[in-house]
Amino acid sequence: MAPAVVCDGDVCRKVGAEEAAGAASSAPAAAEGPKVFQLLGDCLLGPAGAQVSVSSITGPGKVIALYFSAHWCPPCRHFTPQLASIYTNFKKHHVRKDDWEVVFVSSDRDVESFKEYFGEMPWAALPYDKREAKAQLSKLYKVRGIPTLVILDGETGEVITTSGRDAVSSDDKCENFPWRPRTLEQIMEGAVLVEPETGAEVPALERLRGKVSLLYFSASWCPPCRRFTPKLVEAMEKLRAAGKAVEAVFVSGDRDEASMKEYHSHMTWPALPFSDKKRNNELNSRFEVEGIPTLVVLDEEFKVITTDGTAAVASDAECARFPWRPQPLEQLNGGTASRINDGPVLVLVVDAVDEKAAEAVATGALADVAAATKAAPGGDDWGFLWAHRDDDLAKRVMAFAGLAKDPEAELPAGHVAVIIDAPNHQAAWDLTGKGVEVSAAGLSGAVSDFKAGKLGAGKKLGGDDEDEE
Repeated sequence: MAPAVVCDGDVCRKVGAEEAAGAASSAPAAAEGPKVFQLLGDCLLGPAGAQVSVSSITGPGKVIALYFSAHWCPPCRHFTPQLASIYTNFKKHHVRKDDWEVVFVSSDRDVESFKEYFGEMPWAALPYDKREAKAQLSKLYKVRGIPTLVILDGETGEVITTSGRDAVSSDDKCENFPWRPRTLEQIMEGAVLVEPETGAEVPALERLRGKVSLLYFSASWCPPCRRFTPKLVEAMEKLRAAGKAVEAVFVSGDRDEASMKEYHSHMTWPALPFSDKKRNNELNSRFEVEGIPTLVVLDEEFKVITTDGTAAVASDAECARFPWRPQPLEQLNGGTASRINDGPVLVLVVDAVDEKAAEAVATGALADVAAATKAAPGGDDWGFLWAHRDDDLAKRVMAFAGLAKDPEAELPAGHVAVIIDAPNHQAAWDLTGKGVEVSAAGLSGAVSDFKAGKLGAGKKLGGDDEDEE
């Protein structure tokens, strides 16, 4: 049996099966309490300078809304009075008035702006001087724009929804508190779907139950959608021919029904009717669709497998990886490249005769390291990507990391391994240049050294300066 890779704290290493089993059974317990509560600390600021104990707003039945906002942001200035009105009425009249608290997490540029803006709010705030906690909260919930309202279970810290702004603003009487998103099964209860050729209606759940469901958010006016639709048609033909239990549903973003029907005629699966706008909006909100085409893949129990279905289908012409469950080690492509925005990513560019051979090398050197790192505490932040040396996107990523001056030029011979940490350090570490061997032992050691801060200074992304740590 091949040795396993285990991560013990900040150290990853190869071990035998017996030690791996022992390591799993003796793994240390996670830090006390959910990470979000640790970041909030013991006390928050309350209105008029009062202190609010975090313990008073957490616990069974409690709900917390983290409000990421700033004085300088016009959409925030527009939303804050609306949220304040809803919050105030909730505190006066709602049957669960003691169970909800909002916490302002400021992106203001100075403490005076924070104080002025917070003075308009009737809820608690993270103290302005806790800038590191603020940064960690933004990272934890992948906040990329403001205003953002993240609603959490006050007992477990579990995310109820990251689309709290839409949920709350469309429910001013808080009838749906705590705004837990409905499941696909609940949303589609009583819904019908229409066939592309005949327009015949079929009960939605009757058509979807017991199958892998592909929700295809697309529109005729969108050029990338028009390019992707034939690929999805081909994929569906192959999956059906292979006897797979799968169904797709077109959720249209078209501006009129005639355009939708014409576009739908090129598909081989049913659609949500154009007139069912309420369900359409709820599906877009439920699956946080920010752009199209988006393909959401759900299992037979309507649980999300991936929201990156477009990239999965586009990179798997034979549908060999259906139903495209995310893997610790992924091929670099248009869908997975965004991992670089989310946390540290180890990218391995392989010099091999072809893509199949490159995948074999990457799997042997990095698959176990990726699985062990992602299974360890903090592993969700990590990404592991591989690419063939001739891949155009790999060339652009190497140029982004400062390992190539021209994103169009051929890369030097040999494997290249690099850790890129854009959100935390805005820097890259050339592992190959540091003499790291492209093997499970070499790369696991590099990950351990990075986590322990032993790799030294990284090269600043987009510049020639060294990272100062």
